[in-house]
Amino acid sequence: MTAGDRPEAGSLTEEQRERYVRNIDLVGMGEAGQRRLLASSVIVIGAGGLGSAALPYLAAAGVGRIAVVDGDAVELKNMQRQVLHTELGRNKAQSGAERLKALNPDVAVEVLPEYLTPERARELFGAYDLVLDCTDTFGAKFMLSDAAEAVGARLVWASAVGMQGQCSVFGVPDAHGDRLYLRDLIAEEPADGLYPKATDIGVLGAMVGQIGSLQATEAIKLLAGIGSPLVGRVALLDAVRSRWSELPLRKAVVELVEPQC
Repeated sequence: MTAGDRPEAGSLTEEQRERYVRNIDLVGMGEAGQRRLLASSVIVIGAGGLGSAALPYLAAAGVGRIAVVDGDAVELKNMQRQVLHTELGRNKAQSGAERLKALNPDVAVEVLPEYLTPERARELFGAYDLVLDCTDTFGAKFMLSDAAEAVGARLVWASAVGMQGQCSVFGVPDAHGDRLYLRDLIAEEPADGLYPKATDIGVLGAMVGQIGSLQATEAIKLLAGIGSPLVGRVALLDAVRSRWSELPLRKAVVELVEPQC
């Protein structure tokens, strides 16, 4: 079901019209788009750096149902970028959900204080209109993408480390009718030590916020049925040079090797 086919919520109240007036005024959005947002659902895996930016914007925009998934607890070293949280030691899903509820009472917030397994991810993803990958490890990202592909879920993917970030939309047919996922961009999970990690080279909090905000933008476009999402394209941010670029993406071709007699 596309955003344009999804049932919309009922008429907006006067309070909702005032709350969302800047959304409604957007070209292509209108009240119909806002009703689609209010009738939509998103599951966000990770309430850390990326999630701290994406989650508040999803809630503020009026996405009607948001599930927050994270089994981790807030640590002092998180506070430089994970601005959703204010209290050390709390579970991130619970802390984040509390902020979202205070931000917008229109939104139904679900708390899942757990680390997902492949089986659990496949079980959950079919119950939501969209999945956001706000995790910070390749292992988690491949697991989530594979689970989304297995159940045909749409996925807004991103990564951010150092002063560089990436974002794309998976599971939506591209111009060739193909549904792309992470393995079309990176065939296999890189071995440990072959890619930079925040624990090795650091990560700029403001840059992570830019990428998380881009994830929220792409999610809102998909749910409201407006604009052209990042399908078949990967947005790349080089914050050192203040430069955005774009990488085209096509379906990976798997070559079959004939068995030798």
